[in-house]
Amino acid sequence: MKKIPDIIQILPLNIITRMKIERRYILLAKKINRILGRKKDTDCSYYPLVRNNRFYGDEVLLRKYSKEKDFLYAIIEHGLYFGNNTAKVGNLSEWELGCILTLGDYRKELINREYPDFYCETIGPLIHYADIDIDYMNTLKDKICRDKRTLLFFPVHGNENFAPIYDARVTLNKILSIADEKNCYNIIICVYYENINMYGKICDEMKNDRITITTCGNRYDEKFLCKQKALISLADITMSNSLGTHIGYCIYMNKPHILLPQNFSYEGNEKEIKREFGKANRSENWEKDYKKEEQLFQEIFSIKYEKITDEQLRICEYYWGINKVRTKEEIKDIYDKCKKYAITYQRR
Repeated sequence: MKKIPDIIQILPLNIITRMKIERRYILLAKKINRILGRKKDTDCSYYPLVRNNRFYGDEVLLRKYSKEKDFLYAIIEHGLYFGNNTAKVGNLSEWELGCILTLGDYRKELINREYPDFYCETIGPLIHYADIDIDYMNTLKDKICRDKRTLLFFPVHGNENFAPIYDARVTLNKILSIADEKNCYNIIICVYYENINMYGKICDEMKNDRITITTCGNRYDEKFLCKQKALISLADITMSNSLGTHIGYCIYMNKPHILLPQNFSYEGNEKEIKREFGKANRSENWEKDYKKEEQLFQEIFSIKYEKITDEQLRICEYYWGINKVRTKEEIKDIYDKCKKYAITYQRR
């Protein structure tokens, strides 16, 4: 059975009108739920025109940074899509706007080639536009030895519908070994909020007071990137076991990163797994291209490198646009250009 927002998106109206109707419905539903005392994890303080721009507080951050009061008439790519993926990721209807904001030239070149009539702009790492969550940072500081070095680990994650499956105990022992090698006493493991038990149970059994398990929240948490920025700022070295947006964010914040090889699979809602990794969200050669990129990044971000290398900086400039961050005035100008282009795009 289709949900009301999805029904709205099949009405014979242009996408901007449908988005405005959907937003009014969501705000009305939120008001009714508040009256009835039914708060949801997906509730936000601000509802953008583009539904998925709620994720990780992306549009909230750009509005606050630029002091822009209008809606953003564009999709924000909230993460970096690897594997030369040219599929229309996310809500298909949102692509009808014809406007996309992405991180770096890697994605912009793909989008321009596959969708030449789209307006696509780079804005660099979204974490640039976030303020550090001071309360979250102070809570973490109280859990670690402040006078000792810290290793921050980002494990591969799933979402609310499926989780990664691998031997976390083996991975944790590897983390401890590397932490000792790098003279890091504190170990912070940042897990997706749905996967917190994967490492939590093992750490409880080990009774190792060096390890702190934390999360930045779910994808509807408007302070997600503010918390992530606080986390990364506390670290001396960062590490992960899968390709992800966090790699470029760490390099942008001048924190060395190690990418560990890790074999894993996903378990959970089979329908959602197929949807996530199927034709709707992945282009034909995605898996082959992703494997090539994974191997490349594992070589470039090998454990043998103590500091951020020139090669790491170059690849992060290309993929994450760490040299593409925008001023407040530039973001406001991009807002204006997106609105004008999206309105014109509907008249074609």
